[in-house]
Amino acid sequence: MKKQRFILFVIILILSSLPSGCDYTSSDIDSTGSISFTVPIDADMFSDEATLRLTLWNADQLEIMKRTAGCSITYNLETHIEEIHCPEGVDYEAVTPAEFTFPVQEIGEFIEVESNNIRIGEKYRLMISGLSSDNCNTTSASVEGIAQHAEITIEDLMWMTTLMACP
Repeated sequence: MKKQRFILFVIILILSSLPSGCDYTSSDIDSTGSISFTVPIDADMFSDEATLRLTLWNADQLEIMKRTAGCSITYNLETHIEEIHCPEGVDYEAVTPAEFTFPVQEIGEFIEVESNNIRIGEKYRLMISGLSSDNCNTTSASVEGIAQHAEITIEDLMWMTTLMACP
């Protein structure tokens, strides 16, 4: 019985020391280099006149957005003044993600961008959007993940298209 407990203890000890694959500490984040993102694109989903916009947020920006999610911004058309209202105890911080644009006519089978703001081991959000092939709606897709390698290929995006009543 003691031998079985000892073996169980050793197994638990080994398993608890292994990385989970999802949890990264700040020491796991590589602060050097850049991350390359490759995203396959079906250009037929977009208008020939469209410019696709790819937006990238890093972990710090995502945390700020989470913290300030309860804030609202209003704009007074008469005074041309923008006002920011946040819940008590929350200070608003603007977030400016990295943005890349690509005319659809210049896109092959994929888009590739390189980011110096996202590091290996860090959370990111990537979003792509552009004018749909009907020249009215917007087609977009987004994904969140952990940058586990210096080169990331985004597969199987869930593309969505708005359904506005177009003239």
